[in-house]
Amino acid sequence: MGKDIPRHPFIVIVVLGVPGVGKTTVLNNLVKFAKEKQIRIVIKNLGDYMLREALKHGFVSNRDELRYLKIRQQLELQLLAAKSIIQDAYKELSENDVLIIDTHAVIRTKYGYWTGIPRQLIDELKPDAFIVIEADVNEIISRQLRDKSRYRADFAKPEIVSELMELTRRNAFSAALFNSSLVRIVLNREGEAENAAKEILEVIEGLR
Repeated sequence: MGKDIPRHPFIVIVVLGVPGVGKTTVLNNLVKFAKEKQIRIVIKNLGDYMLREALKHGFVSNRDELRYLKIRQQLELQLLAAKSIIQDAYKELSENDVLIIDTHAVIRTKYGYWTGIPRQLIDELKPDAFIVIEADVNEIISRQLRDKSRYRADFAKPEIVSELMELTRRNAFSAALFNSSLVRIVLNREGEAENAAKEILEVIEGLR
């Protein structure tokens, strides 16, 4: 592979979806199916890395406070998180292994909408593909309200969820331009997370 191609030796896939779309369930199924085909996948959650940095600097006391930080603080945390993820991936992964980054394309802050995948982040991650997981709006709201571990009451409105899904699609395609990345939209129907996982696995097999 040519040195000028903007890629890491391992495959990088950024998985996007609005809160409550069911990303965690889909990705858990994906790891199971990939293991059956002897494909090594490591999942890194960008928010976990951001939280670690934010706690270290005393910016927040919990994860849901991240989106209330000032925009420049969020950008700084995003870049620190991306660098840490790639550093860890180089220690853990070999060529043709798969790094999946679980994050959000759009962050709803009190100041307005903020991109979760800015140009600087893409330059660091060098994604081969973006996977956008979607679901029925009412199903998403139902999942949000069932999740007692997170504060998402301000998201649980059909018009907000619909707007976030549309912005997620747009941001994914815009970000893909920076690194010539593939974009795949995957529908996660209620009770069919395994089917959504198999769709993502098809993408991985096509990239290897």
